[in-house]
Amino acid sequence: MPDQDKKKMIQQGFDTVAEGYDHSSLAFFPQTAKSMMDFLALQPDHKLLDVCTGTGVVALAAAELLTEGRVTGIDLSSGMLQQAKNKAADKELNNIEFKQMDLDELEFSKESFDVACSSFGLFFLEDMTRALQNITSVVKPGGKISISTFTGEAFSPMSDLFLECYESFGKEVPALSWKRLSTKELINAQFDAVGISNVTVHHVPLGYHMTDSQMWWDVVWNAGYRALLNQLTEEQKVEFKQKHMAQINQLIGKNGVWFNTEVLIAVAEK
Repeated sequence: MPDQDKKKMIQQGFDTVAEGYDHSSLAFFPQTAKSMMDFLALQPDHKLLDVCTGTGVVALAAAELLTEGRVTGIDLSSGMLQQAKNKAADKELNNIEFKQMDLDELEFSKESFDVACSSFGLFFLEDMTRALQNITSVVKPGGKISISTFTGEAFSPMSDLFLECYESFGKEVPALSWKRLSTKELINAQFDAVGISNVTVHHVPLGYHMTDSQMWWDVVWNAGYRALLNQLTEEQKVEFKQKHMAQINQLIGKNGVWFNTEVLIAVAEK
């Protein structure tokens, strides 16, 4: 698929789920943002760029800490950016701005930020190395770059059951994007490719006890899995949900099951 077509598909997918992206079932996003801020140890006057900002979870967490600094969040999805702008207005934060911008065509001067972040964003890019190089280019020497990703075991076995069920409808199962960056070794390889060796990768064991199938469906409906559901007809969607939820109910049983959402957070120094 041509790069521009893939970007358009990603943009439309996130526009679709924007209103539900802050659902409590996706609590791992704000939890990760908090951990990222802890690991970065920001100074109050830092200028920070948040790439693939989504609904601004990381950007807003940073803005609350950078009392003398400034935060810029960028994303392809206008729907996600609108949610971010709404939250910033609700919090009355005046040290933050959100812009629709392509990471491959950054509109910033070289070495103009003290810190750059990309939480659960880099693995969506076709050329992760070029994307990371672009991010690195706008960070000052001695500045920090932080990225986050899920581990390879995240969302298992629910995700495996989802994809198996999806395949049973004659659909091609796509590779899970985050698995391109789901280990310490894969993360370090990306930073090595852009000439950065001072990297610390933190493992954050997130998750929660899932007690009913609706909790999993909330994850499906409000995140990236929904883009796959949209490839089904309306009749297939109904059939899929019945079939898949029966599988999840059997998995959860009477006692519930642990829902693994563990993440890796890398902090690198340029």
